[in-house]
Amino acid sequence: MMKLEIEAIIIAILADKLLVDVEAITPKARLVEDLGADSLNVLDIALDINQVLGIELPPEGLACVRKVEDLYLLVHQEMAQASV
Repeated sequence: MMKLEIEAIIIAILADKLLVDVEAITPKARLVEDLGADSLNVLDIALDINQVLGIELPPEGLACVRKVEDLYLLVHQEMAQASV
């Protein structure tokens, strides 16, 4: 799966779970401050990403996610490790 496809999936999940327009979801957007996420939203988003992409995002990695670009990076790292 290509990087842009993965990011499109993440954007779709964020838009669905946070009830925001996809245009609001930029790499620099902060999950809590800009997109209105809370800790339960982040967990729900992570579970959906895990299910859709067939990966397991580590809790310690999720704890460091502040911006959309952080989530992209974490997912790409897990996808790379899963393909090894």
